Amino acid sequence: MLRMYIVVAGGGKIGYYLIKTLLPYKHKLAVIEPQIDLCEKLANELRIPAFNGDATDLDILAQVEIAKADTFIAVTGKDEDNLIACQLVKRNYGVKRTIARVNNPKNIEVFQKLGVDFAVSSTSIIADLIEQEVDYTGIKTLMKLKSGKLVLSEIVITDKSPVNNKSLKDINIPKDCILISVIRDEEVIIPNGFTVLKDKDYIIVISSKQDQQELKEYFLGKSKELF
Repeated sequence: MLRMYIVVAGGGKIGYYLIKTLLPYKHKLAVIEPQIDLCEKLANELRIPAFNGDATDLDILAQVEIAKADTFIAVTGKDEDNLIACQLVKRNYGVKRTIARVNNPKNIEVFQKLGVDFAVSSTSIIADLIEQEVDYTGIKTLMKLKSGKLVLSEIVITDKSPVNNKSLKDINIPKDCILISVIRDEEVIIPNGFTVLKDKDYIIVISSKQDQQELKEYFLGKSKELF
């Protein structure tokens, strides 16, 4: 697995859970956060370097050695700060990949035109889920690819799931769906035919958008007999 140096700007709720999600992948992580109490929390709880300051400050970016970063992710609550920070690290330090949280979905196109590699709006993701008019309890959309045609989903296996305690070689994953990884506690498992799915496993799956409901029914039940 490729190990990267990832710098996150913004240590609030989104930044905290983003870092927590990335930790099992063993990447080198650092965070920039202007509030000293949040810096201390991140450093103590997640045990990563936390830099107290503003991600649009060149001195702070130098301290975090941003020129060595593979990816920079700005998730502060201010769109303008996220945009400026991404532009700074891209133009001044040559960071190859920049990702920005966009609080106002209308700004996504502007961010992309101004050089941000990926602009993500949780509001737009929620809106998409509402439009689909599907009960997505137990399944979460993580990312949309290929202009929304493909969906990266997170599914939580339960003790009532029809695939619980079954190995992948004994089940037939729906056509056009790929199981990428299984997250069990703090361990990330690259699945093979002998991988057994268990209660409370998080599985990461890629599928077409129209197959997402079928995917949910397959792994969580509620419809037809699967085996």
